[in-house]
Amino acid sequence: MDFTTSARHGSVSRKIWKWTIFLLATAASLAVSADALAQTAPANRLITAAVDENDRTVLRGNTYPLARAEYDRGAAPASLPLHRMILVLKRSQEQEATLDALLEQQQEKGSPNYHQWLTPAQFGQQFGPGDEDIQAITSWLASHGFEVAGVSNGRTLIEFSGTAGQVAGALHTEIHKYHVNGEDHWANASDPQIPAALVPAVAGVLTLHNFPRKAMNHVGGVATRSKRPAKPCRWRRTRAWDPFSLCRLPADAAFRQPIAMR
Repeated sequence: MDFTTSARHGSVSRKIWKWTIFLLATAASLAVSADALAQTAPANRLITAAVDENDRTVLRGNTYPLARAEYDRGAAPASLPLHRMILVLKRSQEQEATLDALLEQQQEKGSPNYHQWLTPAQFGQQFGPGDEDIQAITSWLASHGFEVAGVSNGRTLIEFSGTAGQVAGALHTEIHKYHVNGEDHWANASDPQIPAALVPAVAGVLTLHNFPRKAMNHVGGVATRSKRPAKPCRWRRTRAWDPFSLCRLPADAAFRQPIAMR
């Protein structure tokens, strides 16, 4: 989220941030064969109920850890612009099962899907929400006055912009100012809420604050090159909110095209 009153920063709660890495890595580097793609049926609709603003679900884990009462300096003005907020989308259990099977096949020599990489658009076609689900979500955002910038090619993210007042009205959380370590930041004061009907297709909300992003790298020591061949490994996920746990990326797992919001 970009604020006009501060430098552009973005960070997320630990769970949402890890899930985003998983989404972006998956959208750029997964694959299936052309025949498998041709045989893939359109995704079943995830959003099947009418949107009821009075029936809401709290999206847990979407509040920054430092957005605490001791640092709170009060609510932001309703007119405060909030740019480039992101809804993280999710897929059905059937799609998850198909994706898990694909990840295994990608690493199995002899499989027709071995090292057959998907573009983000192809990934979105097979594993992203369908057009009706996307329309339902973007229509809900627009109904609250948000400007929808677009949907990612992999159908994992929806970018939108608005104001603090619109966030309070749609997501039922206030944006507050927090003074931490001599610096002022904006952040949501509580976990956001969305209509329960949208929950099957929405995992969470990113960038509702402008706390600086922390580096995710760490020094692991001095590396040495071994002449021994590397042991084969498989892609796997450890928990629903975790990205892939990788032991080695295939040498030819290059991005076919950049992931973009538009």
